Amino acid sequence: MSPQPIAYLLPEDLDLDALRRLLAETHDLREDAPEVIRQTYYDSFDWRVWQAGGELVLEENQARTLCWIERSSGEVVDSLPLETTPSHCCALPESPLRERLDPVLEMRVLMPQVSVLQKHRSLRVLDDEEKTVARVLLQANSYLSVDGGLSGELETRVWVKPLKGYEAYSEKLCEQLASQHLTSAQQSLFEEALAKVGRKAGDYSSKLNYILDPDARSDATAKKIMLNLLDTLQANINGTKANLDSEFLHDLRVATRRTRSAMGQIKGVFEPKELAPFKKNFSWLGNVTGPTRDLDVYLLQFPAYQASLPEAIQSDLEPFHDFLVKHHRQAQETLEKKLNSPHFRKLIKHWRTWLQTPAPEAPNAPNALRPIAELADQRIGKLYHKVLEEGAAILPDSPPEALHELRKECKKLRYMIEFFQSLYPKPEIRQLIKELKTLLDNLGEFQDLQVQAQTLESFGVQMMKEGAPASALMAMGILVGKLLERQALARAAFADLFAAFGSDENRQTFQRLFGG
Repeated sequence: MSPQPIAYLLPEDLDLDALRRLLAETHDLREDAPEVIRQTYYDSFDWRVWQAGGELVLEENQARTLCWIERSSGEVVDSLPLETTPSHCCALPESPLRERLDPVLEMRVLMPQVSVLQKHRSLRVLDDEEKTVARVLLQANSYLSVDGGLSGELETRVWVKPLKGYEAYSEKLCEQLASQHLTSAQQSLFEEALAKVGRKAGDYSSKLNYILDPDARSDATAKKIMLNLLDTLQANINGTKANLDSEFLHDLRVATRRTRSAMGQIKGVFEPKELAPFKKNFSWLGNVTGPTRDLDVYLLQFPAYQASLPEAIQSDLEPFHDFLVKHHRQAQETLEKKLNSPHFRKLIKHWRTWLQTPAPEAPNAPNALRPIAELADQRIGKLYHKVLEEGAAILPDSPPEALHELRKECKKLRYMIEFFQSLYPKPEIRQLIKELKTLLDNLGEFQDLQVQAQTLESFGVQMMKEGAPASALMAMGILVGKLLERQALARAAFADLFAAFGSDENRQTFQRLFGG
């Protein structure tokens, strides 16, 4: 591996020209032609590249090059010449960089985060034989926000670039720079530029990242939780309306479901008449976002659907893809109108106003003043016992509806544990969430496969009316059969998965954490 460059920041009393003169006193220098490089940093909305330990930057000079920089070392580990602006992974040419990005981004679109303009002066350090033994890069930097509204100067940086076999020269340069009070840069240019535009890498996550006070009032804590969910919901509105990628709508719907669950499951902390109109309106929001999300799921599943068929008839499924794209476009147009409606804007405005209104000093709701840890223990314990009771009653011949009802209770339990996870020891609570998620994945697969099979049959009827070829309908019929086979496998796996979730070890953990 080649030695990695080291970045330094200049002290306030030293500029680049003065530093060059100082270096020239002790080293034989040659200066290359100056360069101006524009860098635009990209990531998904939920920072998947950053979470994977990278920075993705499009460098524009004489050409465009997309680079993956490993954050831990600052090394460019993959690069790709490009003619266009990056967006979806599927639009990138086949390359090692695309292979690296595909599993990281999945369905998410790349979005510009911030731009940096670099003015480079490159110095070559020569030895007595006039061989280049090190490089020093003098770098003046400025930033520009994505919308162009913010711009300004960044810290001037000096890079020492060691050359393999000549590391001793670089070490002497570093000692000399330290003697002039240059300090190592602690942030990357990306991080520094983000801070200038009021951002921070990882500043959005759909996860519930907050710390609760176990002794706080239950009504105030419930509002805090739902305010966090509202922030997530609102962060995804513009991306949903623009249909940038399917995860915006997914996160918006998850925040909606969690909000409805919080209103229904954190019981007795608000007057029912206060919550009634909000419950009704969030139910409306769940309904109006459903059709588009359902079609998103079928489009995301389409490659797997096609791959599950015999190769000879895989192309017969293409009319189904065309059908999904057409109806998704129509559903998206309807959804955009709903999200632009006065009704939706009033819902968001009034909900935020209510959540930000301080709780009354003497509330009437019976659980409003209870310490939240006490209420969380009670509600989670009760839901857990209901899950055990309903799950134990499911036998091999129980109807599908019994598993559907169990899934609903498991979702309630998962949401409640996630809402209050900061009140409990992290390793144990995470393990319980993992165990519950395993069971929910099985129940979800069982129900989703049944719904998909039924919906594909109804899609087939609709496609026939719209003139789809018989070959497409036959391929869909074969696909329905395969979905039902998978559903049967999920049903067969349920008993063992539920037994694992209801194990003595898990029961003891639940009792230790939540009592009862």
